[in-house]
Amino acid sequence: MLKERPFTFPLDKQIRVICDTDACNEADDQYCIAHMLMTPRFDVRALVAAHYGTAKDVCSEQRSYEEIHRVVELMGLGGEVTVLHGAPSCMKEPNVLIENEGARFIVEEAMKEDSRPLFVCCIGAITNLACAYLMNPEIAEKLTVIWIGGDAYPEGGFEYNLHNDVLAANVVFQSELELWQVPKPVYITMKVSFFELLNHVYPCGDIGRYLVENTMRVAKYEAEMMKDTSTPLGSRYLTMSRAAAATSFAGELWSLGDSPVVGLMLNHTVGHFHMIDAPCGIRDDYTYDFSKPGNRKIRVYDDIDNHFIIKDFFEKMEFYFGGSGR
Repeated sequence: MLKERPFTFPLDKQIRVICDTDACNEADDQYCIAHMLMTPRFDVRALVAAHYGTAKDVCSEQRSYEEIHRVVELMGLGGEVTVLHGAPSCMKEPNVLIENEGARFIVEEAMKEDSRPLFVCCIGAITNLACAYLMNPEIAEKLTVIWIGGDAYPEGGFEYNLHNDVLAANVVFQSELELWQVPKPVYITMKVSFFELLNHVYPCGDIGRYLVENTMRVAKYEAEMMKDTSTPLGSRYLTMSRAAAATSFAGELWSLGDSPVVGLMLNHTVGHFHMIDAPCGIRDDYTYDFSKPGNRKIRVYDDIDNHFIIKDFFEKMEFYFGGSGR
């Protein structure tokens, strides 16, 4: 249990949150999970494990499930947060769902009689949300989706979360779901320096130490992967100058690219956005398909207030875990 706050948050001001996360993919999901669980306005109904393909681990969904539990335990919240399995892989056929408990929970929560808004935050492949929609399309009227994924509009292109389940993205784009999309050029601006993490997060108990040490571990791993241009990470070197590559990877910073969802649920004006017709699908080269009229408008964010979001995270870490030694 987190320590008691000096004030209570009105129940009618709360929002319900389901976070769908590929938590073991790299190092930013863990910060987002911790931030959500420390935010009084959020009633976190469940954390759902998302796969992240098979290139890093053939059991990636299971690794995400284990990582979610690790973060929850390190925060002293073991047994207090619902953690669920998601689909073990991407969708194999168009509009054919993969049964999983996370998707079923999304449907159950959406169809409940509860006046509080429900947000489903997808910070990885969007498989589980797509499966939930295919189970019961009526959820489109009951929830809002925030997705960290996709490349810049109008062209689009390769982006990791989109790449991990294009069929699921097609389901969502072709659905009636209210979608707030945070594309890659926006989420990569969530930069934080390693020294900020050392000063503001590392001293904050077991969870703070783990977050920073895990970030350093992942950064070292990715630096090694960058040397192999046959890998997805290493192939990035082929598209930029030597100087640009040297200053882009394995430096003194990390991107907390999943954390925009926290800021946007605190206040949707934390970033500027525009409304566009939803793409009718995703092409084989990951570009957006606008060959047919979109079935609805979606919200696409153009920027995000990274200072506010990161500062809010630091302050909550210090309040709940600063000097705790936990």
